[in-house]
Amino acid sequence: MKRIYILISFIIIAGVTYAQTADDALRYSKQYFNGTARSAAMGGAFGALGGDFTGIAINPAGLAVYQTSELSFSSNLNYSDSKSLNVQAKTSLNEDKYSLGISNIGYVSTNKPRIESAGGWKNFNFAIGYNKLNTFRKNARSNAPEAPTSLLDVMVNNSNGRHPNSLNSFREFLAYDTYLIDTISGSNNQYIAITDEILNQAQTIDEKGYAGEFLMAFAANYNHKFYIGGSLGIQSIYYKSTKVFSESILSNSDSDFNDYSFEEYYKSSGVGANFKLGMIYKPEQWLRLGASIHTPTFYTFDEDYHSSMASNFNTADENGYSSYYAQSPQGKYSYKFRTPLKATFSAALVLKKRLILSADYELIDYSKAKFYDGDNGEDFNGTPDNPDTNDIIKASYQSTGNLRTGLEFRATPNFSLRAGYAKMGNSFKVSGADDSFDVFSGGFGFRQNNFFMDLAYSYADVENQFVYYSTPDFASDQIKENNKKHEVKVTFGFKF
Repeated sequence: MKRIYILISFIIIAGVTYAQTADDALRYSKQYFNGTARSAAMGGAFGALGGDFTGIAINPAGLAVYQTSELSFSSNLNYSDSKSLNVQAKTSLNEDKYSLGISNIGYVSTNKPRIESAGGWKNFNFAIGYNKLNTFRKNARSNAPEAPTSLLDVMVNNSNGRHPNSLNSFREFLAYDTYLIDTISGSNNQYIAITDEILNQAQTIDEKGYAGEFLMAFAANYNHKFYIGGSLGIQSIYYKSTKVFSESILSNSDSDFNDYSFEEYYKSSGVGANFKLGMIYKPEQWLRLGASIHTPTFYTFDEDYHSSMASNFNTADENGYSSYYAQSPQGKYSYKFRTPLKATFSAALVLKKRLILSADYELIDYSKAKFYDGDNGEDFNGTPDNPDTNDIIKASYQSTGNLRTGLEFRATPNFSLRAGYAKMGNSFKVSGADDSFDVFSGGFGFRQNNFFMDLAYSYADVENQFVYYSTPDFASDQIKENNKKHEVKVTFGFKF
């Protein structure tokens, strides 16, 4: 995955530290259907197959494929290894992180008519459960030794023309309160940084969170040829980020200033609802065709955020202090968000009940994501001369396709081998930006009487490029982040 944060003039850092961004819209809109181990091993390609609880989230018609009731549970272990390379300085830092969680809980009830006819409706099924849709977990460290610019320069630019009492209380005022920037002698609205020396820079990022869906689904099977289903999904998102940026003097400096750190904390939680409709048709016993449509998910989000700054000097002031600390107020904000509409087209070959080949192609237009109904009447829509978040979303993102493919080979009546590949498409229309990436997976499954167990492993290599800060005149060094994601997943289930 190659993701570049483009330096567009209308999305540069200004006076507001916390705001809904196009990056948030993309984070909340992306979903990966791999709750069960069987689905994960086969690349999530279950839109035409059915008979798997995660497949119900892709195409609810797959629920009608079940011929017995079922209870399943899935757990996963994630390991991420993040390497951050400073493109200009050629320095790199590594960080890794483990996490353990629940990715699926599902119950399926199969109901057949008491008197089964030769044709007509064969069964009516109901399902309820949970699938994890995304995981936001990352630890990353990066640095910029002997950086040619400073974040303090950005804060000076943002402060000029403002009285100290009107500075951004989450950012520039903290620098003013810890003596990192100050007004020029004889002025109350022009500023200067504590130092103009070349500084060493470093940053750490700790992200946590998830996206998941509780669903209720109904489906019917007509003569084992045509399957139709619908579902109601209640989705939840939780995301938390702690970012610490620091700058310090070089070892040969004789400056009175030593170092400072700037910490930003952000937490967002949202709940939303959507509907899904789907169908599966079997023109032949060996061929299955599927299609489904997902309405947008309509979310309500609440945010909490604050920031702090600490500075250190080599000599004490007249009160005996050489270190200073300032903290922002506790910020809160609420708004609504709508994800894009999504459509999936699927096909599967089932050959002699020994070999399964399946593929899903998912269409989604990320430029249709939208923020609305913010606090204080904010609608997130701007003008051509002063674009806001929704305008940036439309200008930055595009319609794209996600391809999922899977294979299953039943080696014995009780044991199956699986493999999968997924290609997630590029969401960006901006030239030079590409967030596409590949997922490789594999696993096996074991069946014995009414019990089954599935195991899966998946791997993705995700690349990002970003800068610490930017203005129309200068930017920090560019950081290239490579995040290798490994996941092991196990599912236990019972049929009855």
